[in-house]
Amino acid sequence: MRGMQVGLLIGHEEPLHGAFPLKVFNVAVVVEETIIIHDLQDVPTGFAMLMAAIYCLNLRYPHHMKYTFEFLQRVIMGIKPDQCSARIHWLRNKLLRYRL
Repeated sequence: MRGMQVGLLIGHEEPLHGAFPLKVFNVAVVVEETIIIHDLQDVPTGFAMLMAAIYCLNLRYPHHMKYTFEFLQRVIMGIKPDQCSARIHWLRNKLLRYRL
């Protein structure tokens, strides 16, 4: 947690088989090296709580992750999508060209 401005701390028992653990037993929200919410049961809830904490506490996104958080806010969560930066607008349009 040292040096973590904002993020999720994910507790899991099994070794990782890829980028994300399959069985999570605890998720905590970290803001400025301090756990502010803990004992969450899944990552989506933790993510929602992290975004809520950033919004409610009026925090700035970490500089090195500002476009990641902006993409998540504007494109994935659909919060004020018309106010995205040029970089995020370009990426959103590029992604919308592809079909699943």
